[in-house]
Amino acid sequence: KYEIMSLNMQTNQMIRSFLFRQYDEILKTPGILSRLLGNKIPLFSLFVVGVFYEGLSSFCMARRTQDDIWITRGNAALAFIQHWSNLAPRNFENKLLLLEAEKYFTVDDSYQAQKCYEDAIRSAQTHQFIHEEAISHELAGLFYLDKGQHDKSRQSLSRSIGCFKLWGASAVVERLSTFIRDSFEGACNLEWVTE
Repeated sequence: KYEIMSLNMQTNQMIRSFLFRQYDEILKTPGILSRLLGNKIPLFSLFVVGVFYEGLSSFCMARRTQDDIWITRGNAALAFIQHWSNLAPRNFENKLLLLEAEKYFTVDDSYQAQKCYEDAIRSAQTHQFIHEEAISHELAGLFYLDKGQHDKSRQSLSRSIGCFKLWGASAVVERLSTFIRDSFEGACNLEWVTE
C-alpha cells in the first residue's frame, strides 16, 4: 500500500514538474517505469500516464543535459506507451506520436519530428484530448523555435495557450504567456489562436 501511495505522489510530481518546466525537480524524480516494472505494483491508469510524462521529461532533459541516461529513459517510456497504443489506440496514439516527435527532435531528425508533432496534434484533436493537444502544440512550438522557424513557433505556442485555456490550466497559461513574451519580445503582437 505504501508503494502505491509513494508512486502516486511521484507520478503527480513528474506531471507537475513537466507542466511547469521545473527541471531541478525532474532531475530529482526517480523513474516511474523502473518502479512499476521492479515492484509488482498494480498498474493504475495514472501510472501509465505518468510514464508518458516521464518520457516527455526524459527527452527534454536529454536535450538540456546531453546525458544519454535520459535518452535511455525516454526510449523505455516510448516502448511502454507503444505497447499501450497497440492495446488502446484511441487513448494512446497521440501520446505515442508525441513521444516519437520528442525522440526525433532529440536525435536531430527534423523531418520526422515535424511529421510526428503534426500527427500528434491531429490525433489529440480527433480523440478530444484538449490538454494533450495543448502539450503537443507547445512542444512543437519549442521545436520550431529551436529550428529558427519563429512564425511557426509563435503560431503553435499561441494555439497551445488556447488549448490550455479551454482545459482550464490558468497557471500553465501564465507560464507559457510569460515564455512567449520573453522569447518574442517586440517581434510581433501575438493573437491567441484556439482552433
